[in-house]
Amino acid sequence: MMKKKRYYILFAILMLVLSAVPCISGRGATAIAPEDFYLEGNGNSLKRESAVNDFAGIYTQEQIASFEEKMRKMREEYDCNVVAFVIDNNERSSSELSAPERASEFFLNPSSHKSTVVLWLNVCRNNRSLYVLGYGSAEFKITDSEADRMAKKLQGYVKEAQSGTGDAQTQYTQMMDEFITQSDLEMRTPYFFLAGWFHLGLGLLVGTIVVLILVKNSGGKMTTNGKTYMNKSFSGLIGRRDIYTHTTYVRTRKSSSSGSGRGGGGGHSHSSGGGRF
Repeated sequence: MMKKKRYYILFAILMLVLSAVPCISGRGATAIAPEDFYLEGNGNSLKRESAVNDFAGIYTQEQIASFEEKMRKMREEYDCNVVAFVIDNNERSSSELSAPERASEFFLNPSSHKSTVVLWLNVCRNNRSLYVLGYGSAEFKITDSEADRMAKKLQGYVKEAQSGTGDAQTQYTQMMDEFITQSDLEMRTPYFFLAGWFHLGLGLLVGTIVVLILVKNSGGKMTTNGKTYMNKSFSGLIGRRDIYTHTTYVRTRKSSSSGSGRGGGGGHSHSSGGGRF
């Protein structure tokens, strides 16, 4: 009887394991599916480094190769990874910025390079959006305001391309070239404390302070004080007295504070700009 019971227990455990395997594997497949991040399109495979992921089928292979060559040079020269996602999807997310953020952090590895710059463009007319994001040192080179300025300029090319007044292919090509050129320019710009204008301003400030100190001390120094005209033979201290009056106690409430930085919830801190347009 005990032997049969043992067989039943083993059989039940085996059935639980077999039923759990499909769920685990299915969950894993769903987690890495590009469709979850609105990257379904013309069947292109996802590329993570120095890449134009054109899921909207806008660019030719020759154009993509030209863009990626410029991106590759940036990556090799100063470890800046530049990646673009171009999609055509009408599905709106509950949080608009979550799509480019999730795509950047899931399909890329922002920690694998010194800096990563991401372009996210949805060309769908009913859900049109464009974002620029900066990770690593790009967060401080391309700040939120700079990313927003870049995004707004790139949005102008997309509007022109979809207006029907000019050549759409030319406008989209100029937009991608502008994105790569501006990213390269911003990343090459030194930090403000290394820039020449900062050193010049600092030198002027120090020089002004030194001149003010010299001017203040140039009027002469007072050489007399209260003891100058005192006759020590006929004057002196005859007594000293301190009177205790009261004691004052001050009580302060101990407070606790908490805060959160950018890129919370396990994500990478980054700069971002742009939006729907």
